[in-house]
Amino acid sequence: MKDIFELSETAASNVKGSSQLASYTLEPVVWLKELIDCAKQRHFFAQFAKQSVVPPNTTSVVFPYKTAVISSWESDAAENAEVNWTTMNNLDGVEVVPADHNAGIAISDKAIRRNALDLIRAAKDELLFHAGDLVDLAVRNALVASTNQAGASTRGAYTVYGGDARADSELANGDTLTPDHLVEAKTKLHSTILKYWTPSTPAPEAVSSVTANPWQSDPAEPFVAIIAPEQEGALFKDSQFMNAAEYGSNEAIMNGEIGKFVGLKIITSCNTKSFTSGGTAADGGGNAGATGHRCVVFKAIKAVGLAWGQKPRLRVFDWPSELQKRMVLDLAYAAAAIHKDAICYIDVADQ
Repeated sequence: MKDIFELSETAASNVKGSSQLASYTLEPVVWLKELIDCAKQRHFFAQFAKQSVVPPNTTSVVFPYKTAVISSWESDAAENAEVNWTTMNNLDGVEVVPADHNAGIAISDKAIRRNALDLIRAAKDELLFHAGDLVDLAVRNALVASTNQAGASTRGAYTVYGGDARADSELANGDTLTPDHLVEAKTKLHSTILKYWTPSTPAPEAVSSVTANPWQSDPAEPFVAIIAPEQEGALFKDSQFMNAAEYGSNEAIMNGEIGKFVGLKIITSCNTKSFTSGGTAADGGGNAGATGHRCVVFKAIKAVGLAWGQKPRLRVFDWPSELQKRMVLDLAYAAAAIHKDAICYIDVADQ
């Protein structure tokens, strides 16, 4: 399967800018030879995924994992009796099949010759940002899919709702992110008691029949909370968060990290999944009751995997028959949730 992203051929008229120059022919114009670029989204989800490269001449990679520790052991053997053997049936794996993606920009030699800017560099930046955004969104989508949620007999992701909501359909303005939500999410990841909601028919939170893994945060694989700018604003207005958040520690600071709270690395990303009032709910339970975001707290490396079939490859070459320079970027990747009970969603309103 291939997704093709190809921009139209770029001519001089496409890159000459707007008609706002007010000058006379004998008055010199000094051009700033750099792009005043628009604000770009930062890429944060992918840095916390377990990554693997698909070997040559193969189509996929399997991320093996232990579903849970063995909880039922055979009884102890009596003296001079053979040991009672316990079946080890707690191993599984997730297959990830990378899909091909590519994009291209063609720029006429005339456009390059007549422009004050380095168009090749500008095109390269656009292509690389595009590729990074695609990969980051793929990892996000694998993390936040509603199909990952825990069920009555299914090990899966936890959910915390803003206010007194029991589903996204019950969210209302005012059900914003608070420090208590972060504490609750961390507590759920630590616990072996797997609680779940039924968003399609909102009811009190129930206890699953399966046991959850009791996750622990550590420096190599920390607990991470990824939130949107709207939720960052809510936290910065909360004195409880501001008084307890840690900044400038000697730990490695991750891209987008705004602080550490109750052991969670807090990351702000514009790629955090959003939903609109009346639009499709992130939890799959009909329509959302308010505009908001699905923030996510998870254990790095354990929760999601990213498989590379081809890491981003950029090539620039002449195309003499059309007097052009062409740039082609290709990559192949796919992401998948691994330990779904290492994920907790926080669905909250933006205001």
